[in-house]
Amino acid sequence: MAEFNHKLKNFVHTLALFLCMGVILSLVGFILAGVDGILWAAALGVLILVISPNISPSFIFAMYGGRLLSANDAPGLYQVTQELAARAGLPAPPELYYLPSQLMNAFSVGTSANPAIGLSDSLLNTLSMREIIAVLAHEISHIQHNDVRVMTYADVLNRITNTLSLAGFLLIFLNLPLYFLGLVTISWFALGVLIVAPTIMGFLQLSLSRMKEFDADRQAVLLTGDPEGLAMALSKLEVYESSIFDILLGRGHRGSIPSVLRTHPDTEERIKRLLSLKELSKQTLKYSNHNGFSVPVHYQKSIRIPRRHLGGFWY
Repeated sequence: MAEFNHKLKNFVHTLALFLCMGVILSLVGFILAGVDGILWAAALGVLILVISPNISPSFIFAMYGGRLLSANDAPGLYQVTQELAARAGLPAPPELYYLPSQLMNAFSVGTSANPAIGLSDSLLNTLSMREIIAVLAHEISHIQHNDVRVMTYADVLNRITNTLSLAGFLLIFLNLPLYFLGLVTISWFALGVLIVAPTIMGFLQLSLSRMKEFDADRQAVLLTGDPEGLAMALSKLEVYESSIFDILLGRGHRGSIPSVLRTHPDTEERIKRLLSLKELSKQTLKYSNHNGFSVPVHYQKSIRIPRRHLGGFWY
């Protein structure tokens, strides 16, 4: 009953966030072109959503310089991945990709039909096998709940809203000479909506992302029976990210960033929630050793320093 209530609460929360995002997008579209603006925004969104799930995971990881990690080079990781996927009820275990990056990172792409998980060189060389398994369980939980697709939908709504708001500003700018001549009027309410809409959409998308991270943490514990393993991995990630952000950005600890501006919840809060889930640890997943995974030398040809792409990708 508790598990059902948890899933129902998450569903209602997700639905409420999407309804809010839809209302904001519709309002911006209506301001620009009336009912036709709403229809054009909806049509553009549907078109992008139809195309986006068909993007191959190999294409996405190629943008990060990733390489498919073969089962021969990582038999232990694939064995664990297969067991976690079976526990999650996935039709097929995700493929694993090696990312030649100094950033400690892992993320999942694709759907339950063609899932894949990327693991960075820094993560594989820093975390113990127990912690890597916990991270894999977290990413498989995202795949299990179709979080990649849900966040894609949210991102599409956000991007369309930003595009329409920018178009609205451009139209207002082009009409400024006519406004000063008294030939046209400008709705200050509409201008205010165009200003705040992208910000509100961004906050809603970040809120949805944080909720999905909490949910994936909980589901990972159900898959592994090991909340401490994921807690230790998160602790290491927090220390590493703090230091790397200090180096890259020349500023203080990442904790100074307000939680509402983060894609992920506060690490301390995540660890606190994880350690409160010990009662869910019914069937602990066995792992071969406590040591980390040794990345084969032939995968380490082009380790990349952290940098930012124009598209916003960190690697």
